[in-house]
Amino acid sequence: MDESHYPRQFAHVGLTVPDIEAALEWYEDVLGWRRLKGPRTATRGDGYAAKRATDLLGEFDSMTVAHLITSNGVAVELFEFEPAEPSEQVDPKRPGLFHVGVVDPDVAGLAERIDRAGGDHYAEVWRLYEDSEKYRLTYCRDPFGNLIEIYSHSHEQMHAAGLATAERP
Repeated sequence: MDESHYPRQFAHVGLTVPDIEAALEWYEDVLGWRRLKGPRTATRGDGYAAKRATDLLGEFDSMTVAHLITSNGVAVELFEFEPAEPSEQVDPKRPGLFHVGVVDPDVAGLAERIDRAGGDHYAEVWRLYEDSEKYRLTYCRDPFGNLIEIYSHSHEQMHAAGLATAERP
């Protein structure tokens, strides 16, 4: 295989939240992610981190960032900006981040936990394949408006199962 054509690891996803302390507490408590680093604040014009952030984002007053780690080593960076700009609900038809996916064998149980913790379990728990109860999924929102899809198995297990039967998607 050519060195330029190999599957890269997924390192992290960045999510903007309106209250980083509340988000850290929520993700640690509800999804069990561990805090790796932060929160740390970068203020416009103040040090190397602020210079990097300005290079990426343009002008801002301050940005607070924290890093969480999931059980399989994929990180989640949380960002809070001042001033915060109002946001609309995620539109899955627009280019950009649509949702993050997590794995829990008890899809309904985690969805209920999200709902009780201030999120929103707004979709049914679905079977991925109409003829099988084994592979389940649903969608929720965290309290900050980010969409979370819950799978009963890893992404690979969920979709490789469909390769066994040609009529499955």
